[in-house]
Amino acid sequence: MQIFGVDIIKGSPRAKEKPKYALFILTDDGESEQVVSRSKLLRIIRDRKPDIVSIDSINEIFSSKRELIQFLKALPASIKLVQVAGKESLPALAKRYGLKIDLRRPGDEARACAYLASFGVGSEVSVFLDKTIITVSRNRSLGKGGWRQNKYRRKVHNEVRRVFNQIKEILDTNELEYTESMKKGYGGISKGVFVVNAAKEKVPVNSFKANDVQVRVEAVERDRIELIPLRKEKAYTIVGVDPGTTTAVAVLDLNGRLLGVKSKKNWSTGEVIDYITSFGKPVVVATDRKNPPEFVAKLKASFQAVLYAPKEDMSVEKKKSMVSGACGALNDHERDAVAAAMEAYNSYKNKLMNVEKRIPSGFDADEIKAGIIRGFPLKELISEKKEKVEKVEKRVLDEGAKKELQKKEERIRELEEENRVLRKIIQELESEVERLKSKIVSLSREEHIRVRRENYVRSLESEVSELRKALKQKDEEIATLKERLETVKRMKYLELSREWKAIKCLRKFTKDEIERVEREMGPIRGEIIYIEDVSGGGKTTAEMLIEREVKTVIAGNDMSHIPRQLLEDAKIPIIKKDDVEIEVGEGFAVVRWGRLHKLIEEKTRELKKKEVDKLEKILIEYKNQRVSEFDRV
Repeated sequence: MQIFGVDIIKGSPRAKEKPKYALFILTDDGESEQVVSRSKLLRIIRDRKPDIVSIDSINEIFSSKRELIQFLKALPASIKLVQVAGKESLPALAKRYGLKIDLRRPGDEARACAYLASFGVGSEVSVFLDKTIITVSRNRSLGKGGWRQNKYRRKVHNEVRRVFNQIKEILDTNELEYTESMKKGYGGISKGVFVVNAAKEKVPVNSFKANDVQVRVEAVERDRIELIPLRKEKAYTIVGVDPGTTTAVAVLDLNGRLLGVKSKKNWSTGEVIDYITSFGKPVVVATDRKNPPEFVAKLKASFQAVLYAPKEDMSVEKKKSMVSGACGALNDHERDAVAAAMEAYNSYKNKLMNVEKRIPSGFDADEIKAGIIRGFPLKELISEKKEKVEKVEKRVLDEGAKKELQKKEERIRELEEENRVLRKIIQELESEVERLKSKIVSLSREEHIRVRRENYVRSLESEVSELRKALKQKDEEIATLKERLETVKRMKYLELSREWKAIKCLRKFTKDEIERVEREMGPIRGEIIYIEDVSGGGKTTAEMLIEREVKTVIAGNDMSHIPRQLLEDAKIPIIKKDDVEIEVGEGFAVVRWGRLHKLIEEKTRELKKKEVDKLEKILIEYKNQRVSEFDRV
């Protein structure tokens, strides 16, 4: 027997990058491993025709059902595609059968897939029904033709009828059931279809094309993917039972994992047995009482299982501590059943863990553990299992030899027919090859040189275009920097002339901007500052300037009422940018001092006058109020 194990290494079926696969080949003579592409994997499978191609999961290898069907159509019909992992993951199955794998090495996963399939683990992936469609039709369009067209049409249709009748004779000889339909054509038939009630690999007809006729053999697809187990097996379990008016049952596997727990009032014995067997075959039936109830003893006898009872009745506190954290909310009956099952598992735990280390690879660890619980020695279990495997292998080999002989005879007949057809095709292809060789020789060397020159020129033109774009971008950056440099030079010159004064510049009237300027350029206390955009200022920012005793504010635009009122009340003049001569640079500005100085004095006088006017207004209002009070008296 030859088995391939396949696992994906790089990329994925849904990625743009072509994936790579680890291929592990297991044969009677030995084993080998290699890394292949998808096309090479298909080629090796077609060439070597293994009995089984095993994979971890179809979802890992194929992106859709259509891709899976295309893959299976590309393989010989006799090859089985087996998905190893199902309810249990690949690492769990490998551990169960004594195989060591490193999940970081896809080669190890491919090896585990091959060996697990050889042990009979997994399910065959079936996408085809046991029906085959054979279509016989023309291989070319007849076209409009000339005065001899009817003769040619009659010749082609007669050839289609001849091949159709030959296939019908083959199906009858092999006693295969089928239905047929045909479409009549001038001088014969233009198309014929057979629907055969047999799988494609059992139909001794292959697809082929000749000059006038083509035959297409296709399996009929299933509506949905079906997984057919290689062998039917049930898990071994440990069952805890709490009988009574309300009966509770808890089921663990042989690794101590809780598979299910249920309680029901007036639960019949038959229903309890059905619930337990839905999880597997019980090896141990356990109770939490020293003297097992009659119901538990009956269940033990029904399953021919081992009865477990503690030396003393389990206390409520012990059962609560054992069950806490093991599962969700349980009633008292379910808690007692789970505790009984866990107590039974704990009594065998050390022994089972010790046995697991000594089980050779290839043996079902759970089956061996079940035998140990029943009291059989490990050596006896292993030797008995080996004898069964050897008998099965011998029987399989004998049956396989007969089937192999039949397959070879069928294959010989198929190859003879295919050989005859292919000889005609080869003759046509040889003529076509000679014609193409003549055409290739006629291509001149000058044409080849011209094509190379044009490609080189296009490459240079593309490179020049990219360099021009880069040069234009650099020129724009240089022009911008020069403009900034000229501005800085001009402002520095103005500052040195003593007629101009450097002041600090704020881009916005915000708290963050004030703090940034002070952090980068020093405190603004007692200084004249220029604020480019004062529209966002408010009470907080105005108070920050008042707190720092700013001397004057030059505003780039109109300031809102609240900050303006606060600044004026604090006797801080606000001067519009348009009223002064100012040059603004990166982070600072220079202003003509003479003009600014006069404006500051004027604004200061205006503020003082406003304050005096305000006081006079207050005094007048006060006097008027006193006079009115005196008149009333």
